[in-house]
Amino acid sequence: MSDSSIAKYARQAHNRILKDLGISFYDIESMNELHQLLLDVKNLEKHMEKDPKRMYSAAVSNYIKFNAYQNEYAYLVEEASYLYLVEKELTTKLQDHTRDKTIHPSPPAELRANSTQIYQRSRRVAAEAIQKSNYLCQIDSNHAFFKSCTTKQNYVEAHHIIPISTQALFEYSIDCVSNIASLCPVCHRQIHYGYSEERSGLLEKLWDKQYRDIEKSGIKITFSEVIEMY
Repeated sequence: MSDSSIAKYARQAHNRILKDLGISFYDIESMNELHQLLLDVKNLEKHMEKDPKRMYSAAVSNYIKFNAYQNEYAYLVEEASYLYLVEKELTTKLQDHTRDKTIHPSPPAELRANSTQIYQRSRRVAAEAIQKSNYLCQIDSNHAFFKSCTTKQNYVEAHHIIPISTQALFEYSIDCVSNIASLCPVCHRQIHYGYSEERSGLLEKLWDKQYRDIEKSGIKITFSEVIEMY
């Protein structure tokens, strides 16, 4: 979705909520507060005499997506540090996912200390996702470019299929093993920086492999909605 389209939907969302409910969410700075507003609006819709067809909650969701999109640069800036810490975590003792196949929803990811916009990403959860994939690229297991000097394994990187910046849209954590794909560095960069058509094809491959576990993690979303987040 283009910058202008996202901005347009954000304005429309604000004007609709302000006119009908008297709430200006431009005054809300915290993603946690926006998440609470979304829950409150959904509850309000249930008790409206005339069914609003999710009109108001969709408006708040669009504004949250706008904020998430604006925050993506901050996540990319710290990406190298995050991937380095995940590598280090892979050298520690991790949960054996070959034994424990039970998947449960977990509490939502927390905002980073001193931030109202940026969510923490657990390096341990990312490391467990990579370990579960046996250090293989989930786009193509033949993508083996080099071995990591830290892990002595094929080098792969962790990628959130549903962007972590959109956590405010969800009741449960999207920083979970189910939502993290193991990717070779080329596929990972292509998803972030490649043409949209090629990106969509890669994401569809990941979605087909992961969506059942994503559902078990309590995350309710369709593939078309995931694509809109990119």
